[in-house]
Amino acid sequence: MKNLRQEKLGFAAAMVLALVFGSTISFAQGTDWNAPADANGYKNPIKSDAKSVAAGKKVYEKYCLLCHGATGKGDGASSGSLEIKPANFGDKKRMSGQSDGALAWKIISGRGPMPAWGPVLQENDIWNVINYIRTFAK
Repeated sequence: MKNLRQEKLGFAAAMVLALVFGSTISFAQGTDWNAPADANGYKNPIKSDAKSVAAGKKVYEKYCLLCHGATGKGDGASSGSLEIKPANFGDKKRMSGQSDGALAWKIISGRGPMPAWGPVLQENDIWNVINYIRTFAK
């Protein structure tokens, strides 16, 4: 399996092509956001331990807090002005249905008001932030 960074370009190119050629991707509020099935094949190589969660918290506070909020409920200071409500990471049912690979794909690719963080974050940052946001649903 290719590493996540290598696949990022393929995901980004597919999204751009889909948008340019009139894809049926809908950014309307309430529309489910599903990662491609192959994203589920990516496994988080970083154990979710105190060190990883602490590192992920730092990344989250810098890049995610403003929209997703301090407790990950999607109620950050900027959330009210967004057309698409940020995900609620405290929703156990929703989070249990998301593989780490799907979450990584979403972080890398972005959608609507959520930036594509792939060009900004290191791969370890992505996996650590996933380990951190999973603590909201426990």
